[in-house]
Amino acid sequence: MEHATNDLKEYITDQVIPHQRCNVNINPDHITMLEGTKIKKQHSRKRRAHKSGTLSRREYAELGLNTLPTKQMKYEEALPLHNLWKGYVREHLELREGAEVPQVHDPRYDEFSRQLVKLDLHGAKLKVIQSKCRTLENLSGICIMDTKNVLKLLGRDHRLRTIPKSECVFGLRVGNMDFTIFGQHLNIRPAERSVKKIKSYVEPFM
Repeated sequence: MEHATNDLKEYITDQVIPHQRCNVNINPDHITMLEGTKIKKQHSRKRRAHKSGTLSRREYAELGLNTLPTKQMKYEEALPLHNLWKGYVREHLELREGAEVPQVHDPRYDEFSRQLVKLDLHGAKLKVIQSKCRTLENLSGICIMDTKNVLKLLGRDHRLRTIPKSECVFGLRVGNMDFTIFGQHLNIRPAERSVKKIKSYVEPFM
């Protein structure tokens, strides 16, 4: 501490004009020395990626959670799901009793078409009205599972059938309105389809 004080006195004295340095009088009690500390380097720590508590799609598939029994399900067991879907679709499309499909020149037509494309089909009664595979035509049932590429329909004969979307045209009835759905426009997961921005010129429903 004393050595540092002497160095400071010499430095201050050197700043004074030489012929006046003899008049410099420094009181040690008026000197306050601040001792600095070395700044510790902060080592950046990489955040460990915490594994999500939800299952990945691969784990989901490996556990067989995306499969359904083909023979144990009964058509009557799917009817409550269909009844729920009927209430959902009326609320989603804002349909009232006796409502009709807006015509092309109607201002509501574009928005109505977009909402149709975003429909969740779980619980809907669908019928294959046209297909590249003739054996699939006229098959119908309640949609139990809607994936990116296929629909799984439970028929009145209690059989669960897997129908490829891209190769089929489906018929859908809502109240007194009949719609034709082109499956190639539904090749997207339902959760993604509900938030996907739909281009106005795409008309998968007729």
